[in-house]
Amino acid sequence: MLQKVALFDFDNTVARGDSIALLLKHDFKHHPWHALYFIKVGILYLLFLLHLISFEKAKSAILFPIDGMSDEQLKAFYQNEVVPTYYSHVVEEMRQKQQEGYFVILCTASCEAYMRYNELPIDCLLGTKTLRKNQHETSEIIGKNCKGEEKINRILACLKAQHLEIDYEQSYGYSDSRSDLPMLSLVKHKKRILLKTGQIVEFEE
Repeated sequence: MLQKVALFDFDNTVARGDSIALLLKHDFKHHPWHALYFIKVGILYLLFLLHLISFEKAKSAILFPIDGMSDEQLKAFYQNEVVPTYYSHVVEEMRQKQQEGYFVILCTASCEAYMRYNELPIDCLLGTKTLRKNQHETSEIIGKNCKGEEKINRILACLKAQHLEIDYEQSYGYSDSRSDLPMLSLVKHKKRILLKTGQIVEFEE
């Protein structure tokens, strides 16, 4: 069935700034000595640049705070540190689209480990997945980082599971970055969220 959809990125689109940066800031506030972890992070990112390991392996290293956080702590982090960075008018745009019958998808490279605690007006959350072991979230990424072409794969799989196809002519996409042009190619109406102000404007390709 054809369905009008509204696709939203998260960092610097629905919320101001980068959620991983907030996670690190939150962790260092409570555990300053964790700055030593950046030695490992630096080494793994160097190995990635040398094409010796995958980007996912390198990104897993920078997500180290997740390993030491309970579900309750991850939820508190999201509610106390991430929610206050929301662009209220973009959240209202999501709500309006949902009320108008759009299938609203939040598709982000941010981790589902904490993004799953959002209470945004969405029908589907698609984020970077990490391994859950012994009823505890870990920093180990499973699958691919949810960015670029991977967003297309994840969105189409989500819609297929709902027996839906995108109504291209009526659908909208929102992002702050040209890196999301693959995702935005799925819809006719492309909107850009301007950094700092959060203003919604037409996306010039």
